[in-house]
Amino acid sequence: METKRERARREIRRRSWLGHLWHEWVVESRRPIAPAFARPTPESWSNDDLTAAWIGHSTVLINFFGIKILTDPVFFPRIGIRLPFLTVGPKRLTQPALTFPELPPIDLVLLSHAHFDHIDRRTLKLFSDTTRVITAKRTRDLLRGTKFCEVIELGWNESVNLSPRGLEIEVRAFRPKHWGARMQYDVHRGYNSYVISRNNRRIIYGSDTAMTDAFAKLNDGAPYDLAIMCIGAYDPWIWAHSTPEQAVAMADAAGARFIMPVHHQTFRLSIEPFREPIERFTRALAKTPERIALREIGETFVLP
Repeated sequence: METKRERARREIRRRSWLGHLWHEWVVESRRPIAPAFARPTPESWSNDDLTAAWIGHSTVLINFFGIKILTDPVFFPRIGIRLPFLTVGPKRLTQPALTFPELPPIDLVLLSHAHFDHIDRRTLKLFSDTTRVITAKRTRDLLRGTKFCEVIELGWNESVNLSPRGLEIEVRAFRPKHWGARMQYDVHRGYNSYVISRNNRRIIYGSDTAMTDAFAKLNDGAPYDLAIMCIGAYDPWIWAHSTPEQAVAMADAAGARFIMPVHHQTFRLSIEPFREPIERFTRALAKTPERIALREIGETFVLP
């Protein structure tokens, strides 16, 4: 007997591209975007702490002992191909926890790969010339028209030391199990996960990845304080995205103390139910729930 999930897969395969556009622009255009669960207050964060808030999708605002970092920023209602006066692509399910003007001055933007839900050119054009950006190899061309003071491409196992406002930080790229093409033909583009180090503290930004031993290879016996792991879009894209249980297993293999689940509850990119990723993630950590950095868009984590 065909299950509900199998019927959903069949329906997605059956739906034509025109049918998809009809759904996006006629049905989805009328759907309101739900508010975020909470609103972070970065103006109150201490520069003596490691603090991070989930803004939505893969966008995380981090105060890393005084250095302000933003991962894969996306703030507009839709992602996708930009045409005059409109964007063809998925509409947000949940609003960003902060608007762009509500952000503090950002020292560093981390971009993982060229997919539309990770490099959103409309958002990137909002940054001023006081912000640096680190991105994957062969993605610099996507940043034309932005005002970043410096664009740094990193390949796998490459690192860079920066000193924004005299504060030192190291960022190292490593290889996830994913892919980097923005359109079908530009398969030359790179794709990264990152390790961010400062004050003898370390953060993993896993970004999109299927199950891989790359995280286990990061384990050098010293803990990583926080692993930001994507837990959604695995059904049916399991070859490019991990399940919540796999995300936990990879963070565990690296030696992460706390895990922040992202890349869910924001855009409809796959067919798993809206709440399934966070419910499975919570069950996977049922024996150690204190390791869950947060669960909902807008919540804030402060390293104890």
